[in-house]
Amino acid sequence: MPSTMENLSTINSFIRTVLATVVLAAAGVAGWFGYTTFNKSEIAAKQLLQANEQLEATKKGLDAAKAELVVKDGTIKEQVVKIDTLNKDVERLETTLALIKVDYRLARLTVLDQGVDQSSGQTFSLVEFVEVDDKGKPIDTPREFRIPGEQVYVDNWIVKFDDKYIERADLERGTSLILFHRIFGDKQQPADGFPLDEVGTRPQAYARGSQMTDLEKKIWGDFWNIANNKQLAEDLGIRAAHGLALSIKLQKGASYLITMRAGGDLSFIVEKKPETPVAR
Repeated sequence: MPSTMENLSTINSFIRTVLATVVLAAAGVAGWFGYTTFNKSEIAAKQLLQANEQLEATKKGLDAAKAELVVKDGTIKEQVVKIDTLNKDVERLETTLALIKVDYRLARLTVLDQGVDQSSGQTFSLVEFVEVDDKGKPIDTPREFRIPGEQVYVDNWIVKFDDKYIERADLERGTSLILFHRIFGDKQQPADGFPLDEVGTRPQAYARGSQMTDLEKKIWGDFWNIANNKQLAEDLGIRAAHGLALSIKLQKGASYLITMRAGGDLSFIVEKKPETPVAR
């Protein structure tokens, strides 16, 4: 009997413990529920504040990134402009160097024969003169001249433009101009020489169309007035206008090129060697 009472007491104690645990758990849940319910708005406010802080931080980071991109973009654009400018400078300089170095072959002078005139006892040179293009091909009809003497002179009119026009390869003023005025020998007076280009007309080498430009008309029609009028020359972009006679002692069978560079340097260049050495 005592054991039965002990068992009942144990069961009652267990039930009380379980009930106490349930009550405490229910009280805890109720307390938490009550706390969260009572403080729901405050918790939401804190969460909203944290979200706003994170959003603001994100915006600042985005703005900083955009600002950095703008700076980089501006730098890139500046570099592109600088590179473009440098490329143009290089192109201009290469053009200038090319114009300075490239020879413009203007005419070929070939010695067809040399001898002594039986009636006068005077030496003569029979020459062929023809204008050529930059590849050495004739651009007009070859002409023959019997020149008194062994030394020939080619008298020219030259127009040299300001360097700035040559540097930028100006279409009208990008290279010096030359008019072949006349050819004569050392045994005759220059005034008795043979005319080459017709004064007042455009030389065949510069023909780019059917009509001369106003600048060409002014240059070839009023050459000596320009040469003697500094202000007029400057207004036309001309730095120098004058005559220049080239000469060379001829040898039978030789061929010479009359060349001029863009800057106005005029030269006789041996294209084909003479049949016999030139006497010293």
